Amino acid sequence: MLPGWSNVVHRVTTAGPYVNERLSVVALTSVIVVGIAAVAYADRSVTSLSLASLYFLPLALSALVHPLRISVALSIVCLALHDLLSPVRNTGMRHLTGDAATLLGYVFVVIVVNQLGAQRRRLADLAAKQRDELAAEINLAADVQQSILPRSIPAVPGFEFAARMYPARIVAGDYYGFIELANGEVAVVIGDVSGKGVAAGLLMPSIEVALRMDAPRFPRTSDLLHAFNNVVQQITAGRRFITLFYGKLCPQSRSLEYTNAGHNPPLLIRAGAETCKLNQGGPVLGVLPNTEYKNPFYSLLTAGEESSRCAHDLRCHCLQARKAAGAVCCLMRCILRQRDFAGIRLSKTYAEC
Repeated sequence: MLPGWSNVVHRVTTAGPYVNERLSVVALTSVIVVGIAAVAYADRSVTSLSLASLYFLPLALSALVHPLRISVALSIVCLALHDLLSPVRNTGMRHLTGDAATLLGYVFVVIVVNQLGAQRRRLADLAAKQRDELAAEINLAADVQQSILPRSIPAVPGFEFAARMYPARIVAGDYYGFIELANGEVAVVIGDVSGKGVAAGLLMPSIEVALRMDAPRFPRTSDLLHAFNNVVQQITAGRRFITLFYGKLCPQSRSLEYTNAGHNPPLLIRAGAETCKLNQGGPVLGVLPNTEYKNPFYSLLTAGEESSRCAHDLRCHCLQARKAAGAVCCLMRCILRQRDFAGIRLSKTYAEC
């Protein structure tokens, strides 16, 4: 079957309303004409019985495609063809009665199928309207989600921040943010609600508000997530969980305190030291009540950090150059370029990626 006809048949049998309505009507009209011609030819060739009932098939298809008046007119045409071409001849009152019954059957089928087609079109219009309304609500939820993301990056002397989020769907449960605390400290938050879509996306704003309210009250990241875990469990009723990385950066001491609640571990890359996965903390939030969490510290006083802008440019160039590769390879190349910048040799496994 040719690709064009295959597309038309797919639209006729499964899709609707059609993408190209005019093409579909022309194609189906051609099928109806060929069907009537084929029945007329068979009606002329068969001499033992009447084939008037076969005209029901093209007439039913016509009732789905054309307005009712056209299908009724085709019913009269089919009856005329049957009388003209059929070798089975009846005369008198019997002939008139048979034609009247046949025409009545044609019209009845045409009306019933036409009403079914009209009902299908009404349902399709209703479904399209509901789909558009749902899409508008999803876009509104996406706007709400975007509104809780940082509109500006905090300016901290000696540090440079960059962040970007690409949700898997229009609305997702991903989140990142910065919370400015007392004494010039800045909290870095990366979170993800279990699942995807609108449900996860609508849950994250309430989580973000609760986190911002609780963050200034707890001096240690472990105490904050201990209390926040119970809050999440109350909000979600145990039906969802949240993975969260919460790090507190102190510019004065150039140190990082963090707690990781089951989130994908960020990487800490420093000159003269091995790359560290920031994976210590505890389980995900919202599952186990009264969970205790850890809060390790890291010192950021290492050589080569004065040129953070150059390092950032290297990472961006690496990701752009390797965007067609897999995520693991991109990450390894990013580590490679970052540590090359710091003057550290990497293993052959990383260098070949």
